Amino acid sequence: MKTSAFLLLSVTALLLRGAPAVAAASVACNPMELSPCAGAILTAAPPTPACCAKLKEQQPCFCQYKKNPNLKGYINSDNSKKVSKSCGVPIPTC
Repeated sequence: MKTSAFLLLSVTALLLRGAPAVAAASVACNPMELSPCAGAILTAAPPTPACCAKLKEQQPCFCQYKKNPNLKGYINSDNSKKVSKSCGVPIPTC
């Protein structure tokens, strides 16, 4: 339990400092917007409706996130791919 909490805090910290908010296709690209998905990505739990909504909203930003060394591991992880597929939001090849 402590390890999961530590990982969640670590991911949040990386997301906070990982990428500045930038507009892409009229969406504010802010990786913190994906925080509702942290539990699903870190623990393989099913994504929540809030997570899926944020994935859909932030989809235009995925290529930007994949280029960020602090974020690409999370975007490319197996759990991220499962969450994305479950929500019907494909991760683009950039």
